[in-house]
Amino acid sequence: MPVGQKNKNTLMPRDTVAASLVTGVITAAQASGVDERVIASILDELGIGEALYDAPTSRVEREGFIALLTAIEKVMGDEAAGVRLGGELAVSSFNALGYAAASCNTLFEALQLIPKYETLVMTRGCTEIVLLDGVVDVRWSLKSGQYLAILEDLFLAVWVTLGKRLTGRDELKMAVCFSHRPPACMAAWHEVFGSDLLFEQSIASIRFDADLLALPILKSDPFVHRVMAKEADELASAIDDCSVSSQVASNILKQLPRGEPSQKALASRMNVSERTLRRRLQEESTTYQAIVDTVRQERAAYYLRETTLSLLEISMLLGYQQLTAFNAAYKRWTGSSPGSVRSS
Repeated sequence: MPVGQKNKNTLMPRDTVAASLVTGVITAAQASGVDERVIASILDELGIGEALYDAPTSRVEREGFIALLTAIEKVMGDEAAGVRLGGELAVSSFNALGYAAASCNTLFEALQLIPKYETLVMTRGCTEIVLLDGVVDVRWSLKSGQYLAILEDLFLAVWVTLGKRLTGRDELKMAVCFSHRPPACMAAWHEVFGSDLLFEQSIASIRFDADLLALPILKSDPFVHRVMAKEADELASAIDDCSVSSQVASNILKQLPRGEPSQKALASRMNVSERTLRRRLQEESTTYQAIVDTVRQERAAYYLRETTLSLLEISMLLGYQQLTAFNAAYKRWTGSSPGSVRSS
């Protein structure tokens, strides 16, 4: 169980993915039948070299990882590629987070580590755990950037698969929500997730009964957990994206389905004054409204491309009270109406 090298003085791109996840996906692709030479050719074309394997804690730019996933999906020629890859990933693919989770006492304790340490895996990941009336809703999205069905499927599949392995269960009672369209063939989804599936939802999530999450982890080890949690803390402090604009984008993304949050309300949520928030954003050469527009535009592009939600439903999920307001904003961003984009 290598702890890996730490190098806090190395400046890394803000939007990165753990090398351990990239190598895990490569191994999973090979296990799924993708030829090793094909993988090598893809890596060479993308400029992802042997440095990938130098240390488990090294980082890869997210754009490169997305390009790798897209290329693997094309080679596999399978709409269930994300589900299959996620089902093959091991604890080691998540480095310190994986080992810390695998040594927890219960499944719930392990899940709670995801939002705390997910920047170790992907700096743009955004996981929330919501407890409502005996149900635990574990939600996954991206703070910003391109949304891909394969990425969503991969993370949901690995959560479920590792949950089963760590607790020794063949099945876990749960409901799984996807934000993309339903696949033509559901076999792979049923095999991994069971039968309670919902598609074209506003956010990807897994809903567990709270009682289920009390399941003990078979190889719980308090000593290993302390060591790996400490390692995760140190790594997270070294690579976390601490920009104010990133924090604002993350908060806006979570709040939009309930309406656009005011700058004042969001500043209060972040425990700073509105004036301080405005000044900090100016220092990063942006504004609150620019971030709101960016988050909305990226999410709108995803909904229009990957779902069959009506334009009214999309406008509401983006925090607009009127469809006309969404239409006007989208035309201002792109020069086209959302209706014409959906039609094409």
